[in-house]
Amino acid sequence: MAKTKVQKQETVTGIADRLQRMAGAVFTDFAGLKVAELEELRRNARAANCEYLVVKRTLFRRAASDRGIGADVGGATGNLSVLFGFADPVAPAKIAKQFAKVHAALKVLGGLIREELGIRPLAQAEVAVLGDLPSREELIARAVGSIAAPLRGIVGVLQGNLRNLVGVLSAVQKTKA
Repeated sequence: MAKTKVQKQETVTGIADRLQRMAGAVFTDFAGLKVAELEELRRNARAANCEYLVVKRTLFRRAASDRGIGADVGGATGNLSVLFGFADPVAPAKIAKQFAKVHAALKVLGGLIREELGIRPLAQAEVAVLGDLPSREELIARAVGSIAAPLRGIVGVLQGNLRNLVGVLSAVQKTKA
């Protein structure tokens, strides 16, 4: 059954609201996926504070243009699925990439990312690169480890000198005893 103009306008408003709140989004073509697989993808998205939404391509374009976003979803025909990430801009790309490894029918078409100057469209290759990035926590751990490494090295060198001094004093004590 076809949607009325009011229903379509409500859909456009909902998409525009999500575009306003999102940190990142990934467009996918879900043709060929089974309902159980789509539900699995929705569960994965919810676990990462993301939302998986299936919309008409034309309604998505209308919502994006209402927000002043030039979103190209070129490879999609008919319906389009969008993974919206609200907390982490990289999360939708990671979810899509991991899911596409297991289910080849899911095809990433592109995406959007919020930057300081606004929302920037992403090409398919850029979304793949984002999907390969380590998590924020892992990046922070690597940075802290890199900062702490020289300090650990200095402590090790200083401990070595103290050990040598204790060894020399111990040897002197044994020779005098």
